[in-house]
Amino acid sequence: MLTKEQILDAAEEVLRRFGPRKTTVVDVARVLNVSHGTVYRHFASKADLHEAIIQRWLERVTAPLTDVTKAKSKADKRLRSWFETLIDIKKRKVKDAPEMFESYVELAKNTPEHLKFQHIGKLLQQIESILIEGVQDGVFAIEDTSATARSFFFGTVRYHHPLHANEWGDEHIKEDFDQQFSLMLKAIAKS
Repeated sequence: MLTKEQILDAAEEVLRRFGPRKTTVVDVARVLNVSHGTVYRHFASKADLHEAIIQRWLERVTAPLTDVTKAKSKADKRLRSWFETLIDIKKRKVKDAPEMFESYVELAKNTPEHLKFQHIGKLLQQIESILIEGVQDGVFAIEDTSATARSFFFGTVRYHHPLHANEWGDEHIKEDFDQQFSLMLKAIAKS
């Protein structure tokens, strides 16, 4: 019995070899040595298959961040760790498999907006939960944790958004992030 996970594994293999344009249901079925109808039972179209590939990739990004969110450290340390983890995940994906990263970015450009918003919403919820705990513990002085979460996320986009991947090799990027993040933390720290 063919599972969705097996199909997605095969789809990633096709994506790695041939890129997003060639990652069709028929090509994936060929790798699995099954009829394309078998794959169509799980994914109704190429677009559905691509959406599932992106969703899986995004979940792999989110999983380690969930662990950081639930850690038992002070909120300011956890918030920095959350962003450093996100940045590290993205940089590793670029470094370890640049062609796959480019393929995922290409697929993401055509991903339905609801999936992108859902992913960003999860990330913002994680940031906000850290901020809320920080307020409760007297670490942060924040009136609107939702707006602050958005400010932190979008204010650091240069360091984690795939469109800025070409800047991540800059020798000063870590220093730039440290300075910016420290200023942002000072702005919300309880006096």
